[in-house]
Amino acid sequence: MKPPTITRSRSVSFNVTSLIDIVFLLIIFFLVASHVARSEAVEPVDLPKVVDPAGDDEESPLRIVITVMADRSMWVGGRQVLLPQVQQLVLSAAQESQNQVEVRIRADHAATYQEVEPILLACAQFGVTRVGFAVLPKSS
Repeated sequence: MKPPTITRSRSVSFNVTSLIDIVFLLIIFFLVASHVARSEAVEPVDLPKVVDPAGDDEESPLRIVITVMADRSMWVGGRQVLLPQVQQLVLSAAQESQNQVEVRIRADHAATYQEVEPILLACAQFGVTRVGFAVLPKSS
């Protein structure tokens, strides 16, 4: 009897298609997340300087950052918004979080109180008591 001449390979092959899909999804997720995190406070604003800034050690469960530019435009989350949109955002956040929302105002030092006042009135109207201003420490 003649032995078979066909050699059989006993190697194991893995199907890595789903693994590659997961890796690409993770890469896309982290790219989008880093872009959103960077665009939150990227608008170039010349913040006012203060001699003794209070510490910002505690984290708020929900913080809305509103940027008021020198040209009177308002930005939230990297996109330009109008005052009614800011008011609606504060209202919906106040209703969702049961007074746990914090509003942080990043106003350019050239911005006047006339641009900031409607934001403060909206916070007072909807019961948001945690309102803060972003400032830079004054260098001595």
